[in-house]
Amino acid sequence: MKKRIRNIFVTVLIISLSLTLGCSKKFTDGEKVVKAEEDVKQNDQNNTEKENVEIELWSWFDFGGTVAAFEEQNKNINVKERVIPFDKCRDEYMKALASGEGPDVLVFDSSFFGQYTADNILQNLFEEPCDARKYWKDIIGWKSGLSIDDMELLSLSYSTAPYLTFYRADIMKENGFPYEPEEFGKFIEDPKNIMEIGKKLKQQNKYIFQYPTDITDIVGATMGYFDNELNYVREGELFAETIDMAQEIYDSNLMSQKNFWLDTGKKAIQEDQLVMLFLASYAMNDLERMAPEQKGKWRIAKAPLGIAAWASDTRLSINNQSEYKEEAWKLIVHAVTTVGSIDSVVPSYIPALENEDYLSKQHDFFGGQKIYPLLVDSAKNMTQFKLTPLDRETHDLYIKGMWQSFVQNDNAYAKIERMRKEIEQEIEDEKESLLE
Repeated sequence: MKKRIRNIFVTVLIISLSLTLGCSKKFTDGEKVVKAEEDVKQNDQNNTEKENVEIELWSWFDFGGTVAAFEEQNKNINVKERVIPFDKCRDEYMKALASGEGPDVLVFDSSFFGQYTADNILQNLFEEPCDARKYWKDIIGWKSGLSIDDMELLSLSYSTAPYLTFYRADIMKENGFPYEPEEFGKFIEDPKNIMEIGKKLKQQNKYIFQYPTDITDIVGATMGYFDNELNYVREGELFAETIDMAQEIYDSNLMSQKNFWLDTGKKAIQEDQLVMLFLASYAMNDLERMAPEQKGKWRIAKAPLGIAAWASDTRLSINNQSEYKEEAWKLIVHAVTTVGSIDSVVPSYIPALENEDYLSKQHDFFGGQKIYPLLVDSAKNMTQFKLTPLDRETHDLYIKGMWQSFVQNDNAYAKIERMRKEIEQEIEDEKESLLE
């Protein structure tokens, strides 16, 4: 088993894939916390009688006050935090775990959690000393923490980010379109309305699409790449409809080809060229930093086509080689169920979503809009799909297939079938290995 684990890590390390720049989310812990149920309020009375232990936590952000509060309640447990740059986490985690080292607790982004859903690398949170089953009704994204065979729970979601629509309300108003968030969200449920906005604004050298795949990516984010038997699943009527939209965007040159996360995208925003964005909620603060002079002009609406789509989440897991699993589990429960101030994403612990201070907060950059009720509603309604070790490779194959489809003279269903066949052929050997 150990040899197989190392082989998988070596294979994954060789694959060169670009990480999503926008996933570098920031978290801060406020003084006020939302307390969990009584079982996490009251710690074991005998904690002080136990031998002191140190557990290690790896992440790309500092848990700060959360860890301090945990140590105060658990006098015998010291938490050593290591903060790793987000774009280094994947490789650092793999190297450490493949060599039999690594921390007790690992914080994952959903973009690289899938590769750990097989091969007994992470602790099953259904088994002692963990008791995760008691939380299954209280966690958004529960199913996405399951192993590839659905038999084990390998992580708990800490926070989650839905897709949203960011748009310049002033420009929509000037052009005769709805501009208030609720009304605008309803307007862009119809794909014809989206295309109408794109075509009219292009005449003014303004764009609502970064790339032709903006819409297909969001619909794809409602289904993932694979079902439980690792069959490719990006298909169906809605997906076909958005492929037709993508083709029209490509043919009519309605896309800016400026990436929000790069300097070219920043410049396009500052110069009023990129005026609508379909992005994860964690882009809120990045947008404000890019164009502070546009304060009050932007608004946020739900994702297009009336769908609730999952962009990413942050997950906590226990290294299966940890000597302190009981203490590690206590830390995870504390972190997930005791929520401070989580900026621009949604706490995954459902009881925390009733926090009135959180829900009533107004965001000045977005014209005083109360954004968090929209984020919470989107998060509660989105489907968080299965994550697998094949996702990263498949993502690159999917992107390649989409761009190739724009120069293929056939219908959307034929394009979907071609992508499916090409992807399944490329991953056939790895798929069979995972299903053994």
